[in-house]
Amino acid sequence: MADTQAEYYRGLEAGGRAVAAVAPPGDPVALAAAAHAAGVELFAATVDAPPRACAAGCAHCCRFPVGVRFGEALRLARVIAATPALADAMRADAAATAGFAWEQLVGRPCPLLRDERCATYDERPMPCRALASADATACHEALTGALRGPLPRDEAAWFRGLGLAAALDGASVAGVRELRSAVAAVLTADASAAATAFLASRPAP
Repeated sequence: MADTQAEYYRGLEAGGRAVAAVAPPGDPVALAAAAHAAGVELFAATVDAPPRACAAGCAHCCRFPVGVRFGEALRLARVIAATPALADAMRADAAATAGFAWEQLVGRPCPLLRDERCATYDERPMPCRALASADATACHEALTGALRGPLPRDEAAWFRGLGLAAALDGASVAGVRELRSAVAAVLTADASAAATAFLASRPAP
């Protein structure tokens, strides 16, 4: 069983090293990309990794709300802006869910989901990278409310991901916002106002 506190700090330390190595410093997109890259090795070999049920075409987790950091929102927005259909879908879904509580987003597909696959997989944020399930059926049951007990996930990977993401707070604009709200906000804002737009978007709990 993972020592979740130790795993969090393992991720935080790795994230700190990754963002410190970014040159020139201060680019939020480069900082997010560095933290994401640092996670590849950390998630591949965890202390209690279960057999992973995650695979292309399995998208239960893409129907849960996701929190993103500033650099992650910008990284997604930069890619989405080049594909008008994705940008329009993000803005439309953000507008449609503007009054939703976090819990009301459960079951709603991410606007980046296309044919049960992430359209921006290489740029996906940390929660999407760190969640490793041992049972796809349990993920489905978590959506419907039928799951009894905790999701059988790789706890070490999850807490390493939390630490990696937290490392971004000390290197850029701090805070976690809901994905569709945050990405739509920075898509619409000009570069000088992106941080303000991000902070004004829906907070993650």
